Amino acid sequence: MFEEIRNQVLKQARLAETLGLCQSGGGNFSMIDRESGMVCMTPHDTDRFQMSWRDVLVTDLEGNVLEKGPGLKPTSEIEIHLAVYRAREDILAVAHTHAPYTSVFAGLSMEVKPVLTEAMTYYGRAPLAPFGTPSTPQLAENIVKTLGEKGVAAVMEKHGLITASPFGIWDAVRKNLYVEETAKAYFRMIQLVGIEHVPSIDMDELDRMTEMLGIR
Repeated sequence: MFEEIRNQVLKQARLAETLGLCQSGGGNFSMIDRESGMVCMTPHDTDRFQMSWRDVLVTDLEGNVLEKGPGLKPTSEIEIHLAVYRAREDILAVAHTHAPYTSVFAGLSMEVKPVLTEAMTYYGRAPLAPFGTPSTPQLAENIVKTLGEKGVAAVMEKHGLITASPFGIWDAVRKNLYVEETAKAYFRMIQLVGIEHVPSIDMDELDRMTEMLGIR
């Protein structure tokens, strides 16, 4: 069931590890089939380079597991993914990572400011989602509130990064990478000139450029 979607999720989860957005099975990735309401999601604590597409779990929007590999269980952050899908019918995929530079800002309870034009790929906004204990409904609620009606990225306080996409898991991972690249540049700018001297791009101007260039 859903072989193509499960293959896509596994491929992009592997790519995220290769790009250094997460490691050793950390983070979690999912994509929803809106027609059926079924969600395909990476399992908990599993080597993604050893698993097959059949090990990618299939659940409904209430978290009931319909298909999974032998001995595998859902990611501990399953409720984040499901809460985003329930709240945002436009979203097709979610990527949660522990991207290293973004995690620095997460640890400092800071957002990632749009200091590069690459921020257009995620609409220039990576606000801070308030801390919630991992695996709890409170964390999922905080993320949903932070994303709001149009957001696609959020820094998870003391935790990591989450991105969502209306296009698919490839784009959720792409947005994750661009937030991380922006965070890396922001971090180095702070080192060079001090945080008070790092300018961010005006949001109105960023919105104008995004619309003009047709950035998705």
